[in-house]
Amino acid sequence: MTGLVILGGMVFAALVPFGILVKLVRGGHAGWSMTLLSVIGALLLVLLYATGRPLGINPVLAMSLALLVVLPAVLGGGAGAVLGWLLRKRDDQSVK
Repeated sequence: MTGLVILGGMVFAALVPFGILVKLVRGGHAGWSMTLLSVIGALLLVLLYATGRPLGINPVLAMSLALLVVLPAVLGGGAGAVLGWLLRKRDDQSVK
């Protein structure tokens, strides 16, 4: 049962940025989408850096957060940006 909760949390962490980035990129807001992806990526790098250096966070907690929450968010956000770009490209071709 705990495995399902963890998997559900990871899917939720991936689907939220996926949906947001599809909407932003399809709407033509590339700056906001890149900012969001950059912030999520920076959080991932800070957490990975915290696993090897003393930053005031437990290294096990930092690695757990990085792998269970932030990494799925980065992957979901990247996939959402690509899908939004493809949908926008299709919409632009259909208008011509």
